[in-house]
Amino acid sequence: MLIRENFAEEARRLGAQPLQQTGCFCGVPLVLYDRAIGVMAVHSVQERLFDEGHLELMRVLASEACIAIENARLFREEQNKSRHLTLLNNISRDAITTLNPDEMLAKIAEQLEGGLTYDHIGIGLLDYSTKEVVIQAEAGRRRGALGRRIALGEGIVGRVARTGRTLVARDLGAADATGRPVRDDSASAIALPIVYADQLHGVLYVETAELCDFSEEELLLLSTLADLISGALHNALTFQKAQEQAITDGLTGVKTHRFFMEALSAEWKRSTRAGRSFSLVLMDLDRFKFVNDFYGHLEGDLVLQRVAHILEQNCRRSDVVSRYGGDEFVILMPETNIEQGRQLAAKLRSWIASDPLLREKNITGSFGIASFPVHGSTPQELIQVADASMYLSKHQGGNTLSTADHFDPSEAKKWKRDVLEAYLGVTLKRLFTTGPETFEEIYHRLEQFTESLGPVQPSAGGPDGHASAAAVDAAGLATGPGGDGTSSVDGITLLPPAVIDTVTSLALAIDAKDHFTQGHSQKVSSYAVLIAEALGLSDAEIEEIRLAGILHDIGKVGVPESILSKSGPLNPEEWETMKQHVHYGARLLEPLRFLSRIQQMVRHHHEFYDGSGYPDGLAAKQIPLGARILAIADAYDTITSDRTYKKGRTAEQGMAELERCDGAQFDPELVRLFVQTLRRLPHPIVDATSSQRAPANVT
Repeated sequence: MLIRENFAEEARRLGAQPLQQTGCFCGVPLVLYDRAIGVMAVHSVQERLFDEGHLELMRVLASEACIAIENARLFREEQNKSRHLTLLNNISRDAITTLNPDEMLAKIAEQLEGGLTYDHIGIGLLDYSTKEVVIQAEAGRRRGALGRRIALGEGIVGRVARTGRTLVARDLGAADATGRPVRDDSASAIALPIVYADQLHGVLYVETAELCDFSEEELLLLSTLADLISGALHNALTFQKAQEQAITDGLTGVKTHRFFMEALSAEWKRSTRAGRSFSLVLMDLDRFKFVNDFYGHLEGDLVLQRVAHILEQNCRRSDVVSRYGGDEFVILMPETNIEQGRQLAAKLRSWIASDPLLREKNITGSFGIASFPVHGSTPQELIQVADASMYLSKHQGGNTLSTADHFDPSEAKKWKRDVLEAYLGVTLKRLFTTGPETFEEIYHRLEQFTESLGPVQPSAGGPDGHASAAAVDAAGLATGPGGDGTSSVDGITLLPPAVIDTVTSLALAIDAKDHFTQGHSQKVSSYAVLIAEALGLSDAEIEEIRLAGILHDIGKVGVPESILSKSGPLNPEEWETMKQHVHYGARLLEPLRFLSRIQQMVRHHHEFYDGSGYPDGLAAKQIPLGARILAIADAYDTITSDRTYKKGRTAEQGMAELERCDGAQFDPELVRLFVQTLRRLPHPIVDATSSQRAPANVT
């Protein structure tokens, strides 16, 4: 367009309102790809200043300008694309390398601030428990929304969280605005759902202080970012859930044994460096097995869940409550001395005892406590002391709290002996099932506590491997108890007689598991005493053989109960398993080092005189005298007793069977003495549980 004169009139003729008074005007369109993108124009106050030559020049300049503008636009687009690709790449990298949700969102927000030009950017996560969106990360120059909670349906972000649809608000001040922004001073906003496989994780939103007409390219980029964040969040939350499951007990919701051990190790290191105290409380439920047996395991699970809830609700936030075993819980209490720990444990005991659901099932708790450093310098020592204290509580009847209050070395030894007695006593009360796991548990306890009692004087055997009277005295079998309940010879303190009584009770409990074999060990012990007396052995030697008779089958604690209680003869495979009881018995007595000769009797009482027996194929005088005596006593009682698979024979038939097998299975001289002695008795002997031998005529 060229207007050389009368500009105002010409403009009005064209239907335009002149912007200013001028003399002449020359203008050309900026055309790109057959589309006008602008105007290049010149004007002057003088008339007739421009002519067709100027117009042509303007056309040339406009063409060059369009090319330059297009190049600049393309360059800007490439820059934006590069920046956006870099942004997407950086966010992808952070998503791959960071699996902590909070840390990952912080890194993503940092990348968004560098890659986008909006002055407020935020990421909110949906809290399903409260039905709110919580702003977990933000970027841009206008901050201040971090941690804000937005209810579902409230404002732009809340509406997107409720509907799961993208919302674009180009003018938030308009009458038909779709909702309030996160920042009150925002003019335009976009909010997009962060969705992974139909699960809403949260909302990504951007806001600007100035009105903004968001382009399709911006919407596409933000949508891509939302998808990328959703995948990253899904992976991070899945990993976090897996970690929680790995350290959380699936039934009770408290921490696992593994997590507790790691937390204990970390707390021990920290307290060692800082010179501070911490405490452990170990709790075992009283009468829990009865709940499982009588009410069923579902009710047992409810009890465990209730106990875990009580412990979690009444412990401090800094305490670590963990499930230590089947019905055992442990609490790690940082920055807690023994008195503070005792107070907390006492409250926990009271809360459990008074809970209506637990009281209905007669469930209480036995508590043991240990504190660093007074009860141990290592995590293992602290666990042992807490565990031992818990067993003392259980041995006292349960529903109580015990601690290791004796720090004098001699008192500490007595305390550990009391713990051993308590442990074995509790084991008997639990009506345990037999098998390798039960054996290992009992053996570990015997070994753990007897090792702490110091050296024991080795006893020398008499002729043929039986003990001398002095040796038996040193073993504590014929020496009276001292002031603290222990036996002492030449100043050497040994285990108290109560420990021997408890081990004896363990053997009798195993014996009593089958009513067909109940009383077998007592009768074997009595028959063995008859043979020992006929041989003219000393009182101490006879006493040792009496105890060996009681303990000869103690190794059956390691035989699976399905074999031990089978109603019928054993098949070859089951028989081989049963034969392992001599190994279990000998090993179980290993920690009680002063019973070494009794241990050998237990191991070899199934050896045959001709060398064809087990476990070592010993023959004749290679077999310890006590073992040869037990073999005869054991066989005679088995022959003359009823079993599920046979009827017991008469006494005469039993003696005849022994005589038939002498020289092959049994020592002939011992069989002769035993048969002669039995025929002189008016009645058979059936009981040898007393520490004193029963008279021969007592039935």
